[in-house]
Amino acid sequence: MVLPSLLLNYFGQGALLLADSNRITQPFYALVPGRILYPLVALSTLATIIASQAVISGAYSLTRQAALLGLLPRVQIVQTSPERIGQIYIPVVNWILMLGTIGMVVGFRSSGNFAAAYGVAGSTTMVITTIMAYSVALDRWHWSRL
Repeated sequence: MVLPSLLLNYFGQGALLLADSNRITQPFYALVPGRILYPLVALSTLATIIASQAVISGAYSLTRQAALLGLLPRVQIVQTSPERIGQIYIPVVNWILMLGTIGMVVGFRSSGNFAAAYGVAGSTTMVITTIMAYSVALDRWHWSRL
């Protein structure tokens, strides 16, 4: 469901820019009729909150697993639920995430700078993933270089 939705969104933005190149500053918001702009911003805010909770949960889970495997020093892990072992809180991770977020806001100074860095990070991730997959295909699966 996500891939077709994103493709439709990007194709719509591309079509808008082909039809009117003056709207290049914010093509996503230019696609939206004025009467639903504020509900769209509210929905985007909710999606951001959900995504941030996923990042926090993932950071807690990875930290817990790394500490249990001896890859990280011991950290205080607080069980927030007596019934569910996966519901944890790790204060030091929370502080690191907070300081990292503040550092990024201060360091990038504008959302445009952050968006550019995000694009570079995404492209770099794709390149690294491609190189790693190529290495596995050569070494483990014994594919030809071509």
